[in-house]
Amino acid sequence: MKRISFFYVLFTVLAAPVWAEVRPPRPTGLAPDPDALFAPLRADPRELHFALRVAFPLHDVTAAEVAIGHYYGIYRWALPNTLGYVQVNIGGGIFPRFNFSSNKDLQVIDFYGNIPLDVRVGRWSGRFMLYHVSSHLGDDYIRTSGQIANKNSWNSLRSLLSYNVGPTLRLYGGYTYHLLVHPPEQKKHAFQSGFEMTSNVFRNSHAQVYWANDVQWWERTRWKPMFNSQVGIKTGPDPKYGRGISYFLEFTTGPEYYGQFFEREETRVGLGAKFDIN
Repeated sequence: MKRISFFYVLFTVLAAPVWAEVRPPRPTGLAPDPDALFAPLRADPRELHFALRVAFPLHDVTAAEVAIGHYYGIYRWALPNTLGYVQVNIGGGIFPRFNFSSNKDLQVIDFYGNIPLDVRVGRWSGRFMLYHVSSHLGDDYIRTSGQIANKNSWNSLRSLLSYNVGPTLRLYGGYTYHLLVHPPEQKKHAFQSGFEMTSNVFRNSHAQVYWANDVQWWERTRWKPMFNSQVGIKTGPDPKYGRGISYFLEFTTGPEYYGQFFEREETRVGLGAKFDIN
């Protein structure tokens, strides 16, 4: 993991700046596009999205995961002198995980509720978000494993800053502070960083290849890095911005993202598909 973290940071630092290409925001007012100011993070496993995954852990049974979540734009304002835009959204999602190899038990499900404030000024974009997450074990999993179901929940303030270096490269970083957690003795700080690279569109402008990487360090897991790397191809009428389907292969290692299992570590390979509905 130390080598992975080193080369990850080295790539981020050495990336050469070029002119940026960003998604043009639509007019101000009610019900704006929720992804125009701050684009979704492709490799963050807890970005709200629609996806199906099959995961192959090195030391556990095959798992099937579902992501069901999305943002809805509430209102957008223009900043003075046309410098940029500010927008408030609301979002929610669920992330269940099933045992895929034998009895198909629901192992765990995480619930998310988010209220982000997005800002864009030129090539820079930011997200400042209040969010709640609660994690629950499945009844079948409790019965077969004998594990006691503890109440795990987090009410947090998250900040993210993103920079479009060019039409094919995006960098981002952020900080999270847990305002209220249960159990209350958990640590309260976390950091996040990542980059995304995309190809030019091809196949009559209906396909685009991408490579996205996300790493998170949580104080609750003694700063052990949670690393996720995803490579995929997005197909659709306008793969840069619009609706489409992404088929991906990903590698994940470090503490688990599920709230009930955050003290466990897992290394795995996954295959899946994401569905962009905007």
